[in-house]
Amino acid sequence: MRRVLIIAAILLIPIVPIVLVVTGVLKKAPVTVTAVRLTVWGTEDTAANFAQLIAKYRQTRSYVTIDYVQMRSEDYYQQLLQAWAQGTGPDVFFVPSTWIGQMSQYSIPMPADLSIPQVIVTKGVLGNNAKVVVNQKAAPSLNALQDAFVDTVTGDVVRDGQTWALPLSMDTLATYYNKDLLNNAKIFEPAKTWSDLQNQIVSNHLTITDQNGRLAQSGVALGTVANLPHSTDLLTLLMMQNGAIMTSNDKQAHFQDTPGLTALKFFLSFAQTKKVNYSWDANQPNALEAFLQGKVAYYFGSLSDRAQIAASQLNWGVGPMLHIRQSGDNDALSNSERFIDAANYQVAMVSKASQLAGRDVYAWNFVEYSSEAGNVSAYLDPSGKLAAQKSVLVQQKDNPTLSVYAGQLLTARSWYHVNGGQTIEKYFQDLITGGLSEKNDLQELLNLAAQQVVSTL
Repeated sequence: MRRVLIIAAILLIPIVPIVLVVTGVLKKAPVTVTAVRLTVWGTEDTAANFAQLIAKYRQTRSYVTIDYVQMRSEDYYQQLLQAWAQGTGPDVFFVPSTWIGQMSQYSIPMPADLSIPQVIVTKGVLGNNAKVVVNQKAAPSLNALQDAFVDTVTGDVVRDGQTWALPLSMDTLATYYNKDLLNNAKIFEPAKTWSDLQNQIVSNHLTITDQNGRLAQSGVALGTVANLPHSTDLLTLLMMQNGAIMTSNDKQAHFQDTPGLTALKFFLSFAQTKKVNYSWDANQPNALEAFLQGKVAYYFGSLSDRAQIAASQLNWGVGPMLHIRQSGDNDALSNSERFIDAANYQVAMVSKASQLAGRDVYAWNFVEYSSEAGNVSAYLDPSGKLAAQKSVLVQQKDNPTLSVYAGQLLTARSWYHVNGGQTIEKYFQDLITGGLSEKNDLQELLNLAAQQVVSTL
């Protein structure tokens, strides 16, 4: 009998603490918090753009301090590497979406568990009462990301089943035009297709040269690199619109094929004096500056360019990006006619340095929270940017300022850069520069660029 009692007592040992906790005799150890300080770096935003979002986040996470620092864009990559080497780099950093692959060696993917303590403050008769709770929060699944964001996002941020980055906003290229120059050339409607643009330059004499053959007025800024913002985005967009497959799933380049070659020739023709499209060259000032000075009829720019244009004295307008036809483009991926627009956006990533310091879960919790549809407006409203979340875009599409751009994000397209974000940009810049020289064969230049791109894949 005694032996039976001893065995029963041993079996009951693990159960006793549970019973005591439930009955209140033995209470759980209270959850406590310690101060956490996160540093966030970016190049496009001011601290004011994040102030409202950070304040909202800290309402239930007051122990987390978040410092946003705006960095120089010119040498941002070097600044990041140097700071991490010295142990002073950011926990969260914003980079172009094309950099995700090359920055993965310095960052960590989103963990499965994003749970961190929250401090809930309630008002009582004798004052405020603070309670610390930990609500379980799992990372969003791939299906959840696909449902939430515009289509191009998941293809960029998810690699090998892991989420490496998240966007808070999006941007795209649109067509800005000078109404006075179009009116003077007897053009009733701005161009909607690339053929429209070509016809207006040729038939309506939208480009004007002086007696020495120098450009006095440009129909469009296109075909160069150094003085043309978004130059490589414009070239690759033209290639995709014309039916080029940039890179395939087997990590091969195909933009050197006929559709890509045709698009390259068309792009360059606007900067070649012997072509009928001639409208621009490397001797011109920055294209946006020239447009603001009233010397360019068409400028392809992003929403981020709008504020500067709106502040000028121009009589201007903005419309959708140009396409092959008014009904759409030659989409090689679906082998059908679909609109293809440019995807231009930055993403937030979390550094390995943050993980080493034990702050990575807090950093990812902040990034994921910031990107949620219910929270991101606290960033979008002060910054005036477009949403990456489809449910927020539904609201922005009716905004008279944002509607032109918002409508294009559902058809925005990016392509596989893997580890060569900055490097690939340089390859395409060299392609354009080399293509402007009559000494070089365009097909050979394209083949070289393709080989270079494949080397990064």
